[in-house]
Amino acid sequence: MQIFISQLLELFTIHGAMALLNIILIDIVMSGDNAILIGMATRKLTWKERKKAIFFGITLATILRIVLAFFAVFLLSLVGVKFAGGLLLLYVVWKFYRELRTPDHTEHHIDAKKAGLMAAIWTIIIADFSMSLDNVLAVAGAANENIAALGLGLVFSIILMAFASNLIAKYLDRYPQIQWVGLFVILFVAVEMILSGTAELDTKLFHFNILPFILFILGGLFVVLHAKYIRPADERRLTEYLQKHMLGIFSLGITVLFLVLFFGDIIAIYVRAHHSVFYSILFILFFSLLEIISLARMRKTQSQK
Repeated sequence: MQIFISQLLELFTIHGAMALLNIILIDIVMSGDNAILIGMATRKLTWKERKKAIFFGITLATILRIVLAFFAVFLLSLVGVKFAGGLLLLYVVWKFYRELRTPDHTEHHIDAKKAGLMAAIWTIIIADFSMSLDNVLAVAGAANENIAALGLGLVFSIILMAFASNLIAKYLDRYPQIQWVGLFVILFVAVEMILSGTAELDTKLFHFNILPFILFILGGLFVVLHAKYIRPADERRLTEYLQKHMLGIFSLGITVLFLVLFFGDIIAIYVRAHHSVFYSILFILFFSLLEIISLARMRKTQSQK
């Protein structure tokens, strides 16, 4: 207790205040994607259920963060932690993707509201745990073994994420198209973790490049899951959507063409220098290809009838 009090008093010194400020800045910078994820997970809940899901999900996830922070040094010595976290987050990406593509796929439960609430809490815990590995290690380093600073920083991150995620969920509910942007943000974080995780596995465990093998396995898995769980797009609804948003799609196409023509070299250099961006684009193109294949498959099935 005396140690904690002395650490708390240390926060009133320049050194302690700077440590606390560093922790808060890290939380602000690194909690943005967590807030997007929580907003995605709670977007379908009512206002009352959303408050419960955000409170319990963030509280339980924060307890996990505290445990991770105490074992930060041990986690740094474990090979494959980031890779496993990336795979967990990729599972969350698939879960959100499936919900966006087939919003009525969920099974009928006796208590559907309770099931939706528990599913949202569970998603928040899994995803926040995965996305917080880098955050925890960075915060633990900035705290410099000051438990009081670490605790205050975590409390600040809870308040920040609760406010931001609730706001994001409201906008996602009002503008469903933004949900795809949130999905791509989470996908980017997952890809970044998998790439850094595979690089670590290459160096410390396998001593050869395992990324092509990993991509082959993940690609095959997504093909199987897409064929099994994702229904082909409704051509009538797709046509109506394209007609309704023709001006926006045309404007986006002109903007992309302008960027490629005038900034193509800069974009190419940036993409080549940032592998996470490159592989995220590949994932998006891969998902788009699967959608086209499923649509072609449906047309072929209908023509054979």
